[in-house]
Amino acid sequence: MSQPEIEKLSLSEIYTSDKRGNDESGDGTEDKPYKTILQAMRRAGKEPFPTIYVDAKEDGKVYDVAAKSQLKKIQKIWVRESHKAADKAKAEEEGNEKRAQNLEEAKKIVIKEDPSLPKATLVKIYETPEHRGKRIYVRGWVHRLRRQGKALIFLTIRDGTGYLQCVLHGQLCQTYDALVLATESSVIIYGKLETVPEGKQAPGGHELTADYWQLVGLAPPGGADAILNEEALVDVQLDNSTHIRLRILGSYQNSEKKTWDMSKCDREKHDREEKIRWEKNNYHK
Repeated sequence: MSQPEIEKLSLSEIYTSDKRGNDESGDGTEDKPYKTILQAMRRAGKEPFPTIYVDAKEDGKVYDVAAKSQLKKIQKIWVRESHKAADKAKAEEEGNEKRAQNLEEAKKIVIKEDPSLPKATLVKIYETPEHRGKRIYVRGWVHRLRRQGKALIFLTIRDGTGYLQCVLHGQLCQTYDALVLATESSVIIYGKLETVPEGKQAPGGHELTADYWQLVGLAPPGGADAILNEEALVDVQLDNSTHIRLRILGSYQNSEKKTWDMSKCDREKHDREEKIRWEKNNYHK
């Protein structure tokens, strides 16, 4: 029985059976009872509950009306569960409102590159060891993202040649783009390349302390999985194909997860082609 059909059922009575019922596939009818009284109460949704039937103890009978003492005990659990659900829904609503407000406020924050800073040099990530202590900028995709409070974001960027940790702080973390930033987004990050503090670790032993950044292309909510997921809608995949699907194919992040049937040479070839494609679309604009 479909969900719409279940919704149309008269709630004058609901059947449960510990022996034959199933809370997931049952619909509360005599032929397809729920397993528990709690599920029957969930189905009813509100008090007063319809008549709830349980397995009969008397020979020759299949069902009997549930005892009031039994219902009272389960009802206490239902009430607590209902309160928790209501509190959760309220918290989610308030959280969504707060986030919407924060996003609107963030749109007012505009960052600009400081013209007084030394001119940044475009660097591929594999070349970064030669540029420590200098102001550079890199282009790539957000491989990992970790927010720490409202004024600190750690990013791991990849560009097909390697990985680089980048640190955003202050207003760089408070723009609209920063709040909606997700993994697999395309970015350009400017800053000074510095050796990581003693006791800390980062790819290559250094990190880029950002003084400016740009969002080139935003990945959809859920990042790569939202596009590569077999259940993703076709229009979602097509809308994001140029920005996401082609380059994700060579991603180390998803290679095992998507079990690509590629040899090492094939993967390296894909990485090179991916890098050339991205440079063609972004470096020479």
